[in-house]
Amino acid sequence: MLDKDFKRNLFKVEVILIVALIIVIPLALFKPSITGFVASDLFRQNLNFTVDKSQALDITSVSGQQVFISSLSLSGEVIGPGGVAIYLSNKAGEKVLVYTNIGQAKSKPNFITGAAIGAETEVQAAKGDSILLNYGRELTWPGNIGIGSPGAFVNTCAQSCYLDPNKFTSKDFELQVFVEPGTKVKITEIFYTIGG
Repeated sequence: MLDKDFKRNLFKVEVILIVALIIVIPLALFKPSITGFVASDLFRQNLNFTVDKSQALDITSVSGQQVFISSLSLSGEVIGPGGVAIYLSNKAGEKVLVYTNIGQAKSKPNFITGAAIGAETEVQAAKGDSILLNYGRELTWPGNIGIGSPGAFVNTCAQSCYLDPNKFTSKDFELQVFVEPGTKVKITEIFYTIGG
């Protein structure tokens, strides 16, 4: 009888130990972090930018002070069969992809915006904008980077949904818009959050 109870208890200990290891080992290897609420202001600006050649759009802080753009997404439309790639770039030249139509059958809206806002917070529009956009320098199309597809894109943020405060805190940024010759991109709306 002791042998049966001993084996049963040993089996329970083994199961508990295995479950504990299954939980502890990934936690030790991947070092997850717990994120909480971060105060940020969500802005939306209606735009009317049509880009038919590769060029930068200069982004500047309205206040002249440094701002942390914690997320950025765009809406618009690609007209023509060529490729389009839009990057957000900081002054150090580091960039993240905001949107591309290259290698995609059809762009789908991104419902994860990277913004944690309270239930009573509304998107601020027009007045109170924190950034200004203007046409900037001309860029060079990098060549054949893939097959693009025309169509609309809505609130898209490929790699710009969550931005690093060490890299995207500045007074000036660039949206680098690469457009294959013979193609146009209309940028109709920008959503962005300014971190606290």
